[in-house]
Amino acid sequence: MQFFKDNRLFKRYKHTSEIFIVIEGKSYKAATVDFSLKGLCIFIEGSPPIALNSIIDLRVEDLEIDVKGKVVWLKETYPNLLVGIEKMSVSGLLKYYPLYDILLDLQRSDSTGFLEISKDLIYKRIYFDNGVMLFATSNLEEDRIEEVLLKSGKITTDQYYHVVSLIKTENKSPGKLFVDLGYLKPHEFMLAVKYQAEEIILGLFLWGDGEVKFKENPLPSNIIRLKLSASNLIFQGINKINNPDYFKHISPPIDSVLFYSNDPINLFQDILFSEKDKYVLSLLDGQLTIKEILSISSLGSFQTLKVLCALLVTRMIDVKEKGTLEDQSLIDIIAAPQSYADEAFIKKIEDIYVKCQSMDYYSILGIERDAAQDTIRKAYFKNAKEFHPDRHMHVTSSVIKDKLNLIFSYNSAAYKILADKKEKEKYDKSLKLISPEPSKQNNLEIAKQWFMEGKKAFKKGSYTEAFNLFSKAIYFDGSAADYHFYLGLTYKHQRRLRDAEKEISMAIHIKPREAVYLAEAGYVYLDLGLTLRAKSTFEKAMKLDPASKRAVQGLEKINELQEKHQ
Repeated sequence: MQFFKDNRLFKRYKHTSEIFIVIEGKSYKAATVDFSLKGLCIFIEGSPPIALNSIIDLRVEDLEIDVKGKVVWLKETYPNLLVGIEKMSVSGLLKYYPLYDILLDLQRSDSTGFLEISKDLIYKRIYFDNGVMLFATSNLEEDRIEEVLLKSGKITTDQYYHVVSLIKTENKSPGKLFVDLGYLKPHEFMLAVKYQAEEIILGLFLWGDGEVKFKENPLPSNIIRLKLSASNLIFQGINKINNPDYFKHISPPIDSVLFYSNDPINLFQDILFSEKDKYVLSLLDGQLTIKEILSISSLGSFQTLKVLCALLVTRMIDVKEKGTLEDQSLIDIIAAPQSYADEAFIKKIEDIYVKCQSMDYYSILGIERDAAQDTIRKAYFKNAKEFHPDRHMHVTSSVIKDKLNLIFSYNSAAYKILADKKEKEKYDKSLKLISPEPSKQNNLEIAKQWFMEGKKAFKKGSYTEAFNLFSKAIYFDGSAADYHFYLGLTYKHQRRLRDAEKEISMAIHIKPREAVYLAEAGYVYLDLGLTLRAKSTFEKAMKLDPASKRAVQGLEKINELQEKHQ
């Protein structure tokens, strides 16, 4: 039986609970291994008749889970079975899935839709576009814009009552009324709207429980497109909590030593630190325990613990020995990110983006090929800090934002290969395939060489290596459909299904009458749970090539699934 690793968007939590699974009318003893907002990993005793993409009823009482789930991977651990299950809906209860993990994971995804958190008759929604947090709404009266403005002192009581009375009689929004009446200037109102959205989200940190759902949908055309930093809101939200019991669940044992994360995606985030926050940061030296920090801090134990916990849940710091930095000289996190994008920085992004298409990993890090590991690491952290997407929330152009993300990703990919001795040796050998005088060689020929090496790695099952090689091929020639198709297949094997869908769709866009591409796209849609879309895609492939075995098998699979549910 083949092992499939699922695409783990949301943080997973270890949990062991004995359960029973009913498959084809027979009950099997099972136990949970871990769980997330999106799915679970379970251990089933025996060898039940279970297949990929089959749907099972899942009930875990102590997690209050009672849902249908789809099997997305299987692994035999004879005589038993490990099973990865994706819930049919991304949902759960807030007490089991901390808000800070959900917001951080969504920000680092490419998800578009809204997160709804409800309790009794109250609900709040947070909107995301490609992982960027845009706006928040609420049906709570106290979260209305006029209430927020009055409470924050932005308007007077007389202005408040005047606008409230007009809302009831005129068909105008509160925002338009505030501006039309001269109570607020347009830019002041937009600042107030941002403040309102932030207050709606910050208020959620005070909720002890609630139902959580993420609905992946296109956004309404009239949505206000702010750009909110999840990490900054998490940091401020945790600091708003004044219940000591809350922090007992977040804080590690007080004899733990905390230090900075060694992952730049965690380290260089868009968090606005106060002087008190910076003071607590200064106490982190990689030697003092939590207990010792609390005892020497002039802020008092509780306030200091709150800041430490806020840093922990944003993943900026961690318990030492669990992926923390050894060399503090690599970082300077206290300096605030820029609040604007100047022309020089935009030009730098544009220049590097263009150069990425012809630069090797050494060049992207700005180092020599004989650079020591310490030099490689320092170059990586320097670039990661400069081009970290979270530190440039102010960039308004989606095109520039995408280029920034690509530069950061390429920088990370370069470090991942060059920091690993074996991978570095493989990479150095692959560089010899390229002429020492690339300027005399056609980019298309270079791309083809990378692609052929990628296919060799793909056939061997070395998907990480294949990913890097196919990516390089696309950097040199993004017009070749096969390059995108094979990169999509690599993503599919890594269970990065959304990325697979994008790349295979690009291949189909370039060569729309390629039945092979359409058939594989059908399987991706099937894995994503988009059965109707998968069916129509398989049918398109059959029209182009009636002998397409993959398309025929795909349609048969859909029919089997439909018969099981009848």
